[in-house]
Amino acid sequence: MDAVSPAAIAGWSAYLLGLARRGAGPLDLVDDATAFVNVLTDRDRPGWAHPWPVALQWPLARLRDCTVASPSTAGTVPTLLLPPQAGTDSCIVDHSTERSQIAALHAGGLTRLYCLDWLPATAETDGDSIDEHLAVVAEAVAHLGGRVNLIGDSQGGWLGAVYAALHPDEVHTLTVAGAPIDFHADRPGLGLLGHLPRRAGAAAAALVYDTGHLLGVHLTDPVGEVQRAMDLLAGLDDPEVIARITEQRRWFVWRQPIPAAFRDWIVEHLVVGNELVRGELVIGGRRVDLAEIDCPLILLAGTGDLLAPPAQVHALAALVGTAPERISLHTVEDGHIGLFVGRRVLAEQWTPIASAVAAQSGSAAGFG
Repeated sequence: MDAVSPAAIAGWSAYLLGLARRGAGPLDLVDDATAFVNVLTDRDRPGWAHPWPVALQWPLARLRDCTVASPSTAGTVPTLLLPPQAGTDSCIVDHSTERSQIAALHAGGLTRLYCLDWLPATAETDGDSIDEHLAVVAEAVAHLGGRVNLIGDSQGGWLGAVYAALHPDEVHTLTVAGAPIDFHADRPGLGLLGHLPRRAGAAAAALVYDTGHLLGVHLTDPVGEVQRAMDLLAGLDDPEVIARITEQRRWFVWRQPIPAAFRDWIVEHLVVGNELVRGELVIGGRRVDLAEIDCPLILLAGTGDLLAPPAQVHALAALVGTAPERISLHTVEDGHIGLFVGRRVLAEQWTPIASAVAAQSGSAAGFG
């Protein structure tokens, strides 16, 4: 929380300087307070920055076609993007025209691009667990020709790793960003939960999740939430700042339920059991062996990521069958959500990553 105090000081200082610059009077203070409260209480649903058409739809998700016309599109391996799902809207990958992971991937040459858009849980899907989610990925891959470059963000990252381990012949390259693979790395508390009876540990972890969700706590980026409020305070006289922060908070505040069966499976088998790295995870009667993954691998982590610190993400490198020279590790100074919407990360990491993946779309050579 060390970053909160400087952010608060900077925000108030900028606001007071702005008041003096504007020669603000009492009515201006009332207008500022109204604007500040309106942004912080906005609960509208976030939306995609671009109207990507829906190519397929299931009760759990939609497949959006994010392809753009390009001379290099024909004959290339398509890319499937798996966005975060844990209580958030998939549109984070196309957050705004200025902050779009999809646009960054296009800029790097991944123009034949598709993205899953996870839907809120309903009475029909609340009992769907890992099998149904993997089935959606499998049908999307089949629709795209049976072989894809797979990119997974956060929860989509470990889901992509599981899919690649079960279907290695269908994954041309695998990119995992901000995704816990070793859920207990740098998390001694979770390790202790693993020593409890399995159901007791899972119940304790689920209680923390449910309490945070009920109270509206932004577990992915609590410090960032304070910083956004201070940025808003500093920019109350700038309509562009107000619009930008409203857009950011709209995504953070919106809470999209995931199927209860899926959430319980995640908590029991991954968060508490850490079965993915222990080689004990069994899905559909098959053991998930990460060593089956032998395609080029890119891992991206943030030093300020409270949800998936680098040790949890980079753990995958030691577990796959991919040759070391075909594995690329990236670490940036940013938080969890910054990995997907940060301007610097999009330009300096995602576009070059896309270029590296695009360069492999016609061969099996390793990353340079």
